[in-house]
This record gives sequence, C-alpha cells and structure tokens, in this order.
Amino acid sequence: MAKTLVGALALASLPSAFGFRDTSPFFLFSTSALNINGNDAAIAQASTITSQVTQVLDKCPSKTYIVVHQEGVSSADYLDDLSAARLGHYMGGEHADVKSAMAVSEIVGAVDAHSILERLQSRCGAKMEQLEHSKAESAFPHSDEPRVVYYSLPPPLAKDRATALDKSHTLLENIIINLDSPDYTVIYTTTPQAESQLDDTLQNHYTYEMEDSFNEAVHMELKRDAVSHQRKNTTVKEGALFERYQYLSPGLFMGITAMIPLVVILYVGLTAITNLEVSYFAFSKEMGPAAQRRQ
Repeated sequence: MAKTLVGALALASLPSAFGFRDTSPFFLFSTSALNINGNDAAIAQASTITSQVTQVLDKCPSKTYIVVHQEGVSSADYLDDLSAARLGHYMGGEHADVKSAMAVSEIVGAVDAHSILERLQSRCGAKMEQLEHSKAESAFPHSDEPRVVYYSLPPPLAKDRATALDKSHTLLENIIINLDSPDYTVIYTTTPQAESQLDDTLQNHYTYEMEDSFNEAVHMELKRDAVSHQRKNTTVKEGALFERYQYLSPGLFMGITAMIPLVVILYVGLTAITNLEVSYFAFSKEMGPAAQRRQ
C-alpha cells in the first residue's frame, strides 16, 4: 500500500520533493501511544526533530527500540510503489498494533541517530545490539531488559534504488516479526544524497521519455475534436441584428447627451431673434415739422 505511505509522508507532489536538494525524510512508528505530532509535517529542522524524539523517548515507552539509519536518500525515493510498499503498511495504519506514527518528508540536515541511541541507553537502560544481516532471519533471544537494535544501510545505487530500499524494508519487517514481544518503537533516520548521487539519480530515473501510450485511433479522435472546436469558435453568431451588434456605444451616448442642451439653447436663441417685431416706419426718414425743428 504505497499510496497510503504517500499520504502519511505528506508528499503533495514530486516537484516538491526535488525542491530541496539537502533534505531527507524521517519516520517513526510505535506500538505505544506516544505524545507526538500526528499531523505529518512537510519540512523541519533536524535539531528540532531530534529534540522532540528524545523527549518522547525519555519516558521509555517500549521494550525494544529499532533505530534504522539509511544513507543517501530523498523523499522522492519513497514515492515508488516498490520501495515504499512495506514501510507503508506500518505508517499507513495497516498494522493494528501500531498506535503512533510520525513522518516528516523534508528534514533539513540529518537527525542525530547516535544521540538517540545514547539517550536510550542512559535514560532507559537499554542494551545496545548491533544487527547483523544474518541475524534478522532468526528470532531474537528473549530478554526482560530494554534493548536497542541498530543497523545502518549504505546509500542505494542509482540504477536500482527501489529494489535496494525494498530489501532494507524487508530486513526491518523481519526484525519486527522475530521480536519476542510486540512492544517496539522504530526510529527511521536518513541522510540526504550527495551531489554526485543526486545527479546520477536524476539522470537514470527521471529522464523524460516519449511514450505512445495511445493508439492511432485515439489521436485521430483528438484531432477531430480540435478541428470541431476551431470551427465552433469561427461560427457566425445567430440572432437578431441588434443582438449581434452594438450601435450605441458609451462614447456616442455621452456625445448625444451633451448635444441635447446645446440644441435647446440654440433653439431658444433663434426663437428669440425671430420673434423680434419692428415697424416699417422705424427705418423711414421723418419729413414732418418735428424734423424741421431739429434742424
């Protein structure tokens, strides 16, 4: 169930996994109800996660502690169906005995696994057991004292990363199955890839290749649909004449509105001039006695 792990990791998308070249994921799950942040974080500082984990483990919640240190990985490696399947069972709630889980997809720096080991030994009195690969196939001897199982894994090869991670998760699963008591806490720490490893990974796994996943008939249907869409866009609109064209624009409407008072003023002026009444005698020469007295 790798899809479940993807949700637990809070890896929203593949580009976000490549947004940070110096980060790597962190996982923790336990059969005890730990006081940890169940809401998976997207990014965090390694010192913050180390401090939070050590504070939780100070209460010695489990009998067996499994500390896994995986070198040279990124959060994108755990998006693969092959590499993330087994780990996804524990992080995604597939096991009923797992009551607490925590995942951070981007850890800036590296979580100090050795400080966690020393804290478990000093605080909980856990006995350190360095794991050998052959020992994972057999049952662990019974022990009433707390113990810490630690093993470190080399960085996976660029050409076969998913298979290498799947083998490491198989080893982790065998350790859990062979425990004498179903009371454990797994702390899965990782370190980022080096620049050379990251370049090789990108070159081998994420090179774009053109694949014809559709047959020719589907391509022809897509072309026909595109042609019909273009014809639909170029079709003349139907409807009445005044529905298809705009004859009264805002500028023309404002011009007409301004012309109305001007025309009214002109009309009033012309009307006033034409209503003037002057008699014909006002323009005739006076010939009576009054005109002679003025002279």
